[in-house]
Amino acid sequence: MAPGADGKAKMGSIQNPAVFLVTQRASLALFVAGQVYGVAVEEMRKPTRGRPQVARARQIAIHLARSVFGLSQGQLAAEFRRDRSTVHHACHLIGRMRAENAEFNSTLDWMECLLRRAAGMSPGSGAGGLGGEY
Repeated sequence: MAPGADGKAKMGSIQNPAVFLVTQRASLALFVAGQVYGVAVEEMRKPTRGRPQVARARQIAIHLARSVFGLSQGQLAAEFRRDRSTVHHACHLIGRMRAENAEFNSTLDWMECLLRRAAGMSPGSGAGGLGGEY
C-alpha cells in the first residue's frame, strides 16, 4: 500500500491489491449475470435502475459476489455504485427467490460454480475471505 503523509498505508490506493481484487470479482459477477440473462454489463453499471431485467440481473450479480466471494455490503455498494440498503435488499430478495424456486436455485448454483472457476477458486470454496459485515 502507498504510504500517506502520516507514513501509514492508504486503503483506497491502487497499490492495495485487495482493492483491485474486489473490483475484479465484482466485475466477474456482473459479466456472468449479464451473459446468462442477456444484459450488457454497461447497462447494469448505469446509475439508474433500468429495465426490470437489468435490475434483476444486477441483483443477481450482487448476490453472487456476496455468496461466492464474501464481499461486504460496503464493498458491494461501492463496486455496484448503489446504496447499502439496495445491496441488502438484493441479497435478501435473491436469497428468498432461491429458497422458493428450485430451478432458479439450480441456475444460481451453476453460476456460482462458473464464478469460482473464473476466479481460480476450487469448486467447493466460497466466500473468499474479503467479506465483512452483513
